[in-house]
Amino acid sequence: MTGTAWDAFWSTLPAEPGAALWDSSPELTAARHLPLFRDHVDPSLPLVDIGCGSGRQTQWLARHFRRVVGLDIAEAAVQLAAASHSAPNVAYRSADVLDRNTAAALRAEFGDVNVYMRGVLHQLAPDDRERMLTTIRLLLGESGVLFAQELTERTGWYVAELLAGGARLPKTAGLAAHFEFGARVAPTHDGRLRLLFGGSGFDIVADGDIPLHTTEHTPDGQPLELPTRYIVARASARL
Repeated sequence: MTGTAWDAFWSTLPAEPGAALWDSSPELTAARHLPLFRDHVDPSLPLVDIGCGSGRQTQWLARHFRRVVGLDIAEAAVQLAAASHSAPNVAYRSADVLDRNTAAALRAEFGDVNVYMRGVLHQLAPDDRERMLTTIRLLLGESGVLFAQELTERTGWYVAELLAGGARLPKTAGLAAHFEFGARVAPTHDGRLRLLFGGSGFDIVADGDIPLHTTEHTPDGQPLELPTRYIVARASARL
């Protein structure tokens, strides 16, 4: 997914919180994630939020980490985040983490970091997923920990069933039209997500099912929650 495409997406969204499908309240998102990885991380290390978007989760996470850096490939998202979700210990930057030189520069600046990432891998082609995980492993170093929440094939099936049943999901349908949402998804729920991380040089310390709370609503008025998986992992010492 190119920065140009994401710039176009963020540039056309209203500025208010919740305009993006995944831009839910932190109390329903990051606050539910932190207990899943808090006991595994060193909170004195910087936290890098990859794909930070509007910065809504980034700002909340800054309450729990000494320094937080929000990265997004879209300059429009970074500008929105800096304007709407700033904090004294938060910096926002436009960066393509697929680029190893970018990752090396971040590594040189911050040393080992923790990484928080929601719904990034499913947007990438298979080879780019492996490249992304390689750069994340570089960022983690020996001490950092990764928390990743990822869409799976089960997410795509669930959305397809809702749309086929006549559900009006304008935000979801808009993503489907603009980005082929659901067409390219991370490895499926049956354990292949673990294999991807394990094969890319990670030791998995925790994983499981977790819903992705969205700002969309189902026909009965309830918030749409998508089935996803989470992974907590360290860079393997075996490499």
